[in-house]
Amino acid sequence: MSRLDDLLARIDANVPAVVDLPGQGGEMLRCNALVFGKEPPALDLLFPPDAWQADDLRMDGNCSITVEHQGEKIVLIARLEQVIDNRRLRFIAREPITPESLRDYFRVSINMPVKASYTAEQQDTRAECWRMTGTTIDLSGSGLLAMFSQRPTSSQRILLELTPSEDPEPIFCLANVIRSYRIRRNRFQVAFHFIEVTPKTRDQIVSCCLREQRRQLRENVQTP
Repeated sequence: MSRLDDLLARIDANVPAVVDLPGQGGEMLRCNALVFGKEPPALDLLFPPDAWQADDLRMDGNCSITVEHQGEKIVLIARLEQVIDNRRLRFIAREPITPESLRDYFRVSINMPVKASYTAEQQDTRAECWRMTGTTIDLSGSGLLAMFSQRPTSSQRILLELTPSEDPEPIFCLANVIRSYRIRRNRFQVAFHFIEVTPKTRDQIVSCCLREQRRQLRENVQTP
């Protein structure tokens, strides 16, 4: 049994969940829900009345589902698969993000340039290529939070390019958009989860986090 199957097996019906639903404009709508049923990897959730409008949702978009059950927090990356009715949605679980794995990659506040880009595949005639530049807010070995002047129009397989000031070469990795929020006009916070990172690249990112943590500790010690 895979780790994903094992986690899905632990989720019972009527367990509360928090879901970031993908919107048509690239935004994420955070909603509470209940687990209504499952047939792994499918997961059906029941939402409060008028929690969302079907026309506002982006089918096949990635989202995160957080479930707390018997003191355990389970976080899944899932794809929005189907609108069952005006209160129920079906998701296809893709990969787990457990608290244990997240703790392995501590997060530090750090500001550095980051470039995000998407290259549409030939068979995807609806998608468009794009590229934008922003600044990281925090970083870990599993993902990052960054500020951009626009919202990404794609959420899957985004190429990220990080340029730490201490490293002579940029760091490249693929990531999915977990959620995005509009802070104010032309200012968007976007959270990414790394999906394809080589061990060498992961070491570079973690080393960058460690350097920044040490720098912040030195500054705190030197501050009267």
